[in-house]
Amino acid sequence: MSWFREWLDGSAPPADTPSRTPSDAPGDTAERRATRPPEARGSAPRGAPESEGHPGERLGLPERGPGSVATLGRRGAQFLLDALIASLLAGLFTYPALPQNWSLLTWALIMVVPVAIVGATPAMVLLGLRVVRLDRPEKAGVGLLWTLVRTLSVFFVIPALIVDRDSRGVQDRASRTVVVRTR
Repeated sequence: MSWFREWLDGSAPPADTPSRTPSDAPGDTAERRATRPPEARGSAPRGAPESEGHPGERLGLPERGPGSVATLGRRGAQFLLDALIASLLAGLFTYPALPQNWSLLTWALIMVVPVAIVGATPAMVLLGLRVVRLDRPEKAGVGLLWTLVRTLSVFFVIPALIVDRDSRGVQDRASRTVVVRTR
């Protein structure tokens, strides 16, 4: 299980992705990185505790405001609001009977289609959140494959509650995404 802890903490990146530290920000030159103190260069020895910065600092995200990592409370509210929206939509089609499992299908559609295309569910738009891929943050949408990975993981709820120090759930780590604030 140590490999899982390393993967979750971000101390060992997956073999198929290049490691990226905050010092690798776009526009950084070798001279600028060399003049930074060792702790800012991300050169702490493996296993040594890193400084307790704000969530998203290692990803180059701001501490507050637009572009900062969304809090777990706001993400939980978004999950519940999306579930409520899905139940209401499914109820419209099954009225007068209860929606039963149709609300799961509606929830899956709400989670997959809008996130794949624009990067946000209806509840995310209402709460000022957006899903961003780390390898292409400037583009809207996450893509169908990564959205399916996220949705399957969120469906089981527990993986979404296991967060790393950047407030990213297992679904975010697996799909190389992060949920950020838009306002």
